[in-house]
Amino acid sequence: MTHGVTPSERFVASICERSFLKLWTHPNPNGKNNKELCDCLIVCGPHIIIISVKECEYKDTGDKTGWERWEKAAISKSASQIGGAERWLHTVDEVLRHDGRRISLPDKTERRYHRISVSLGGKDQVPLKWGDLGNGFVHVCDEHSVGVVFGVLDTITDFVDFLEASEALIRSGVRLVFAGGGIEDLVALYIIRGRSFEIFDDSNKQPDMLILNNDLWRGCHESEDYKAIQDDLKDSYIWDRLIEYYANDLLNDGMFDMHSKEVTDNELALVTMALQPRIYRAVLAKTFMEFLQTPELKVASRAAKGYLETAFVFLIGKSSESEDRIRELALRCLVIRGRLPGVTTVVGIATDRPGTSKIGYSSGIVYIHIPEWTAEMEKNVAGIQADLGYFKNAQWTKR
Repeated sequence: MTHGVTPSERFVASICERSFLKLWTHPNPNGKNNKELCDCLIVCGPHIIIISVKECEYKDTGDKTGWERWEKAAISKSASQIGGAERWLHTVDEVLRHDGRRISLPDKTERRYHRISVSLGGKDQVPLKWGDLGNGFVHVCDEHSVGVVFGVLDTITDFVDFLEASEALIRSGVRLVFAGGGIEDLVALYIIRGRSFEIFDDSNKQPDMLILNNDLWRGCHESEDYKAIQDDLKDSYIWDRLIEYYANDLLNDGMFDMHSKEVTDNELALVTMALQPRIYRAVLAKTFMEFLQTPELKVASRAAKGYLETAFVFLIGKSSESEDRIRELALRCLVIRGRLPGVTTVVGIATDRPGTSKIGYSSGIVYIHIPEWTAEMEKNVAGIQADLGYFKNAQWTKR
């Protein structure tokens, strides 16, 4: 169940769970002296997203006083909470959830912090102030933009890529002017430009100012090109459901040790799956589903290239032979690690072919991360590959 103190906090926690999935979404975690750290914390891979939710009804005073009061209550206090949370997080290695589960934080040298203020109640009458508000760059969403930002950029990687691109744009010296809209129009520009803010004038120089009309998101959302893109991504949510299946296994079947400070290989495998952007998930999900429908005995395994230095191996095997199946899966993952230049992390998924098991269905997952590949490893993999007959019964898919 989504946790939250106020309806607004529960709403934000629910859209975070939908976008970033349950295992990495932590509403109302404990901070210093067991006080609430923030309204929602997202921790996945190197990323830590700190979210503060403030709702304050704007009251028009006929002058700037009303603006200033709303901004102080809805944005400034939110930015202050985020800054305090980040300072405390710098000093700890784990966070306690409201339900008692401990969340291991990434290594302090690898952490990438992202700050989100969800500031509600402005009634479209108050221009949103965002940027470096004294405690780092804070991205501010209102009731109209929050659904767009979290709904369109609905994976960890897609979300933080947009945040970091926005910050780089502002730091390059470009002045953004929102002509009646908000961050949703910035999302539209990002999508229209191919998920980039690389914009140049006729002299190949970046403009000093960008004026974003308040119909930019609406036009993008209603365009045939955008609808076609969304249609192409429909299969990607199969990947989300696969992640949730394993996450529920971890949380409900005792495979997740809430008191351990060590992150398990099972969790690292799911993190690797969760860090796949939406477009990669579409390819991976399609590959996985097509593989499951391949006639029996024709193909025993299939591999697919993932985002950055990752790859995935899918294996068909009987639940009645689960131990042998998981060993074979691990060996196939090693082969892929050795044979694909640039790949350092491989996740393997083994399952039954639909409709074939007589004892019920189960699946297995394998995670290997080998940054350096040695001559001895190469020798071992050559032997493994010969034993598996790898090139005879496996297929390779790449985006």
